[in-house]
Amino acid sequence: MITFYEKLKMLRKSKNITQEQLAGYLDVSPQAVSRWECGTACPDISMLPQIAAFFDITVDELLGVDEQEKQREIDAIVSETSAQIDRNITEQPIRVLREGLSRYPNNDRLLCTLMYALYAASEDEDFCKAHDAEIISIADRIFTYSQNSKCRDEARRLLFRHYCDTDRIPEARIIAEELPEIETCYERNIYWMLDGEERLSCLTDRIADDLRALTWDIWAYSVHADLSTEEKARLEMLYQKIECMVKEKFA
Repeated sequence: MITFYEKLKMLRKSKNITQEQLAGYLDVSPQAVSRWECGTACPDISMLPQIAAFFDITVDELLGVDEQEKQREIDAIVSETSAQIDRNITEQPIRVLREGLSRYPNNDRLLCTLMYALYAASEDEDFCKAHDAEIISIADRIFTYSQNSKCRDEARRLLFRHYCDTDRIPEARIIAEELPEIETCYERNIYWMLDGEERLSCLTDRIADDLRALTWDIWAYSVHADLSTEEKARLEMLYQKIECMVKEKFA
């Protein structure tokens, strides 16, 4: 990947301007521009949008980030950390996601996955208190800046559950009213426009998701209901049977 100083020098030469002319536009010394192009110093991060605007490119392009490479890297980070979080590993994913955000600030997918990691780790009461403000702050950033509807919905879901877990029911109720209804979501409706194998594949995924949701409901009911030993045993058998169906036919 091309470095910042290589990109800056290339852009300046493509515009056929001198270091002094660029320095004049940016209101810095020619020596500063020279150090940037030699790689011995970097501009303050707050100057990057101004530099990018001068060359009519994005900040990512200025930093030499290839868009496809960027998406591959973000996909890999999200995939790896999400799998770890699902296995109740949170410390490592939090560190990796923060490193990713230092490279791609305000990327909504990385922010959403970090929020997920912080929420998952917040089963520890002390951790929950320590990171309460960060969880809420990430949600606010996603609501304010993200155009990705899936990320926005996921942030709402996580914030709703975080408020419930921290006994802030009025706040949770406000978020709940903004959550999408299941019958209007993409996953429940895309089936109608598909045919053949695509439709079967969609139905298979829906059945698997519905069965997983059912097993979670069975588990939650068995935890919270006042059941006899026999009733709990029957629910456990049903739970195991459904899990086997998912693994054998819909995995």
